[in-house]
Amino acid sequence: MTASTYRVKGLRWTRTVPGRLWAPIEGLGSALGFMWQVLASIPYVLGHYRGQTMSLITDMTWGRGGVIIGGGTASVMGVMGMAVGATAGIEAYSALDMVSLGQLSGVVSAFANTRELAPIAAGIGFAAQAGCRMTAEIGSMRIAEEIDAIESLGVRSVPFVVTTRVLAGLVAIVPTFLIGLILSYAASAAIVVQLHGEPGGVYDHYFDMFVVGWDIVAAVIKVMVFAVAVIIIHCYQGYFATGGPDGVGIASGRAIRASLVAIIALNMVMTMLLWGFTAPVRFGG
Repeated sequence: MTASTYRVKGLRWTRTVPGRLWAPIEGLGSALGFMWQVLASIPYVLGHYRGQTMSLITDMTWGRGGVIIGGGTASVMGVMGMAVGATAGIEAYSALDMVSLGQLSGVVSAFANTRELAPIAAGIGFAAQAGCRMTAEIGSMRIAEEIDAIESLGVRSVPFVVTTRVLAGLVAIVPTFLIGLILSYAASAAIVVQLHGEPGGVYDHYFDMFVVGWDIVAAVIKVMVFAVAVIIIHCYQGYFATGGPDGVGIASGRAIRASLVAIIALNMVMTMLLWGFTAPVRFGG
């Protein structure tokens, strides 16, 4: 016997709506409910799963000790920070030197690296390195019925598996992002001063004039928001993975695509919230 469905009076007309039209709404509701369950469990995790969180912090930061393959977020942030900084230095100097203003490349480094390039690069690197690893780990646990085994022991699976990773990611990404940001500054300065021979004092003057503490704090806030979004997206896809190993691969692909879109969208929103719609460059005497 099939159970009948009940709809609230006033919404019974929805019976005539095809099920495929409700699928996106149901998926959004499921994702939002999962996100709320993860974030609401933070106090519980801080009181019960501190050891699990600490072990995840170490694994997420350093990985297996490699630089690229098997490494953690620290090595990825360092490499991407230098790459982004060098790119910003090359492009800024090439554009400004056409009007004999190559020394002003420090302004571009102070603004672009701090506000946009370094946070976006950190979010993408975190998603590619730590995010895909989370999807693979949790998806393998789901397929191997390890999550069901955890719940059978009376352990709440979402806080133990997902919320611990959210906290570990927040702790791991802040210092590694700051290291990557410093390396991006150094790479930009090396390109302009060492490679193109511009005066280092003039470059440092304009750089120090336009890099401010609030920009760095706001960039850290950005990266933390990116990290939470990436972790929840990747863990959600892994937690509800189906099938065999191919299902884990499909979940990883969906997660990385959603993460990249979320990072760019959140970057636009966070930039408007933190700096407003206009952020002019003003040169003082």
